[in-house]
Amino acid sequence: MPRWAPSARSWEWNRATLKEAMNKDNQINSHKDHLTTLPEVFTYLDHRDFLKEWFEAKRTLSKAFSYRTFAKKAGFASHAFLSEVIQGRRNLSEDSSEKCLPALGLAGDAAKYFQFLVRYGQETHLDKRRDLLSELLRLQAYRAVGRVNGEQSEFFTNWLHIAVREVAVFSKLSTAAQMAGFFQPPAQPQEVERSLKLLERLELLKASPDGGWEYSFPRLTPGDVPPEILRSLKRQMILLSQDRLSLPESPDTHISSVTVSVSRRRLSRVREILERTRKEILAETATDEDSADQVLQVNFQMFPLTSSLERYRSEHG
Repeated sequence: MPRWAPSARSWEWNRATLKEAMNKDNQINSHKDHLTTLPEVFTYLDHRDFLKEWFEAKRTLSKAFSYRTFAKKAGFASHAFLSEVIQGRRNLSEDSSEKCLPALGLAGDAAKYFQFLVRYGQETHLDKRRDLLSELLRLQAYRAVGRVNGEQSEFFTNWLHIAVREVAVFSKLSTAAQMAGFFQPPAQPQEVERSLKLLERLELLKASPDGGWEYSFPRLTPGDVPPEILRSLKRQMILLSQDRLSLPESPDTHISSVTVSVSRRRLSRVREILERTRKEILAETATDEDSADQVLQVNFQMFPLTSSLERYRSEHG
């Protein structure tokens, strides 16, 4: 199993929560065949543990696979290279960790995670280790998202359901009446009570041993949700942001806009930037080592003020 490096309790809680979330849909049914699939690199905080369990799983899947096979695929001269790394007798350089990627079948974020994992495991400077751990947790957080499907779609019918789910966990307010006055705009106690019952019925919240609430999954995203429900929710969030325009500016509010002319190629780039920023905000909040203090809504909106010139010309000659 992945080993946890010494760190603050909040980091350990984040690690445990993300680990549990990421394993939710990947659990193996029996102990007997727990190595019949290759392990997920994102669930590890020690590259040697990952390599050890990856090799064992690979051997289970293919009896002919060996350290020599791995060395040949990775381009290492020594057939014992992987064994020596696993046993801690050798370290992985930046070049050798990159060579391991195709042999391990890692690409994209998984490849990036493995390289951060190697650096984290071999770094001795405490502050640098902390920074590397933050990067690892951010990459984990990108994946620690539960998909809301089927009857759970009701979760997205009202902005209050989403806000109540967050407040119930971090605020420790014990009654619906106490929570109601915490929202902006304020909610009615019976509305909050209905939301709590809904969230428990949909298994999006669960009662904690101390009498409070805890997430059944730390982050949620729409899965098979009817598009009209999501459009309605987005309208609610836009209307809530409009209401903020009439209030004085405050540190927890930022409303700005920009109007630009853009090429078709650069338009795709702008969309990528918005999507990446959304994921980074999710990751930043997932790895926040301080206790949550309030709930924020961050809207991303990009829409055209004109037609595409190319399309307009083709339609109008």
